[in-house]
Amino acid sequence: MNPLVLFLPIYRASATALLAGLAVLAIADFVRIQFGLGPVPIWIGMLAVWFFVLSLFINRRRHAGRGVGLAFLPLGLGIVGKGIGAIAGLMPGIYSAMIDFAAENGVDTSDQVALAEAMNEPGFQQEFQRALQENPEMLEQLTATTGLASFIGFWLVILAFAIWFSRMSRQG
Repeated sequence: MNPLVLFLPIYRASATALLAGLAVLAIADFVRIQFGLGPVPIWIGMLAVWFFVLSLFINRRRHAGRGVGLAFLPLGLGIVGKGIGAIAGLMPGIYSAMIDFAAENGVDTSDQVALAEAMNEPGFQQEFQRALQENPEMLEQLTATTGLASFIGFWLVILAFAIWFSRMSRQG
C-alpha cells in the first residue's frame, strides 16, 4: 500500500488500502480526542482527519473507475453523525445538572410533577444557562463527555460507507 494514499486525493486506493487507512485514521482520531495535540488547536486536528478521510474515499472511487463526487457523501454524513453523537453525549449530563440545579433552588426532585413544573418555568432555563456560564468548570465537565460520543457517531457512519465503498468493483 502506498502510504500517500492516506494523505493526497490523487492516487488510487484498493479496498484493503481504504480499510487500513481508515483504521489508522480512527486510531489517530481517538488518540487526538483523548490526549489532544499539545499546542495545536483541536479543530486543526479535526480538519486534518476529515481531509484524510475524504482523500481515502476519493482514492477508492478513483480505483473503482468511478466519479469522485460521491466521495463527499460519507464525510458530510459523518460530520452530521458527529454532531448527533455530541448532542447525545451531552444530554444526560445536562439533564443531571438541571436536576442538581433544581435541588439547589429548593425543588423537591423526588416529586416528578414538581420537578417537571419547575423545569418548564420560563425563568428556570434562563437561570440554569446563567449558572452554567458562571461556572466554567461545570460547563467544561459537561462538554468533556461529548468527545467520545461524537467520535463514535462519526466513525460509525464512516464504517458503513467504508463497507459499501470497499465492495465496489472496478468499472471500465
